[in-house]
Amino acid sequence: MTDVSPVLQVQDLTVSYGDAMPVKGISFSVRPGERIGLVGESGSGKSLTALSIMRLNDGATLGGSIRLRDRELLTLTKREMTRVRGGEIAMVYQDPMSSLNPVRTIGHQLVEAIRLHDRVSKEAARARAVELLTEVGVPLPEERLAQYPHEFSGGMRQRVMIAMAMSSRPAVLIADEPTTALDVTTQSRIIDLLDKLADEHGTAVILITHDLGVAAGFCERIHVMRHGRVIEEAPVDTLYAAPEHPYTKALLGAVVDLTIDVHQPIRTAAEVLESGTEAVTEAGSISAIDQARESGDVLVDVEGLSKVFTLGSGRRVTAVDDVSFQIRRGETVGLVGESGSGKSTVSKAVLALGGIDAGAVVFDGHRPHEMRGEDLRQLRRRMQMVFQDPFSALNRRQTVAQIIEAPLLAHGIGTRATRADKVREAMHRVRLDEEFTHRLPRSMSGGQCQRVSIARSLVLEPEFLVLDESVSALDVSIQAQVLNLLRELQAELGLTYLFISHDLAVIRYMSSTVAVMQHGRIVEIGARDALFANPQHEYTRGLMAAIPVADPVRERRRRADAAALWHAQGVGTGVIPAASAAGRGA
Repeated sequence: MTDVSPVLQVQDLTVSYGDAMPVKGISFSVRPGERIGLVGESGSGKSLTALSIMRLNDGATLGGSIRLRDRELLTLTKREMTRVRGGEIAMVYQDPMSSLNPVRTIGHQLVEAIRLHDRVSKEAARARAVELLTEVGVPLPEERLAQYPHEFSGGMRQRVMIAMAMSSRPAVLIADEPTTALDVTTQSRIIDLLDKLADEHGTAVILITHDLGVAAGFCERIHVMRHGRVIEEAPVDTLYAAPEHPYTKALLGAVVDLTIDVHQPIRTAAEVLESGTEAVTEAGSISAIDQARESGDVLVDVEGLSKVFTLGSGRRVTAVDDVSFQIRRGETVGLVGESGSGKSTVSKAVLALGGIDAGAVVFDGHRPHEMRGEDLRQLRRRMQMVFQDPFSALNRRQTVAQIIEAPLLAHGIGTRATRADKVREAMHRVRLDEEFTHRLPRSMSGGQCQRVSIARSLVLEPEFLVLDESVSALDVSIQAQVLNLLRELQAELGLTYLFISHDLAVIRYMSSTVAVMQHGRIVEIGARDALFANPQHEYTRGLMAAIPVADPVRERRRRADAAALWHAQGVGTGVIPAASAAGRGA
């Protein structure tokens, strides 16, 4: 990086809400084309810092200084700040669906964003929109302009958000957890795209993330945040090689990767700080799960499952194609693959939450897709689902007790008193204190909300849980707590899991059998240790090659090797060829 004056300087920034001060004097700067990282766990103040730069945290009192070149942003009027926001500083959020209008086409929203900052005709704006989509790697951009957000995969929606953010050629791009809920190969493509924008346009990028692997390969300088402060900052190679603060060391030590001991609980950074090298949580024995794989009775048998969707244009898309696998009692089968590979369609089919076009699902001798009415209703008590996003899965107007009690009411189970006992028992199982009984979801963290979701799924005393990306939106420590909890519950209650994830390291930790999906088919399935020791399919090897490594030197090498691998397979830097992606609504 040449000696260029910072384009953005944040000095002693404080964010206060009444007596609470969640951000306590943050300072950093970023130069044109530079990539810096704000890393830390949930609640460390990363996103509040980003929102403060954009002046989007209503109700907060801001102190200190935020300078964009020679202008102090904290003294600008709302009208002046509107010109800066999206024009000179743009932001990409974690969940693109919360930023895109679901009833407007992608083209309409892109053209609107372009014309908001540039006085050009609709035709010129549309041409610019096609150019932007091409630049961020969206296939068949002219056709995609007419589609709606729900017709895009998560990775493609995030590309649209980056195109929208770059439409005004901003000097600074803030990327707030842009890859958290994306699969590893899509994640890699998004990071490559941000790299390209910084290199080719001189855009300064502030990456906010809890993923130390992603930060290692992308950032030039890292700022580690905890409790609203920057506790350590250094060039990326220095920080990873020789971290000075105990929390930074603990954070690096809590990374879940393919080397983690599957027989031990995952240590969170807080646990490492409090107890040294000893883990303070318990987790169910993976050996018991492995044993169930070998000796348990088959509880779920999926035979030749196929599902075809017809899009609005009349085009038929095969989402699941002749998928077969079995899950034995007490076992965890991990289903892994990219976004759009068919994992979630399989999960819904297993629970009979959607129709199927061929094949069968057999649950303990019953065929749920052939059942109706009360018979199906009673069978569903024995199988439950935990979703990816705990906030959207919970009724925001209900208390924790009401949320957990809802399945009991739906099935007409018990009296008010006995239901209250079952709610308390379920809360106890997921380690939620009774003080949470009357809380609303908005007053709880992501990890606490996911515990409520798990408690709600357990209150009917099911035998089988489908966990669909249930930890992908959580930061590393909360993710570790939930994974440890799921292992404990499995050991305690004898639960059987179908664990769906795009994270191979998490799949390895949780599962005894692993099935890898691509384009709606299972391309490889086998025992965990054998599959990870010697993957047979090139797609499985590619997925493993795409896992970020929390070591800058190794991560840069991995990214180069992964790019070479995908290029050798004729698919650029990703797994799905452009034509295939377009055909599948990727």
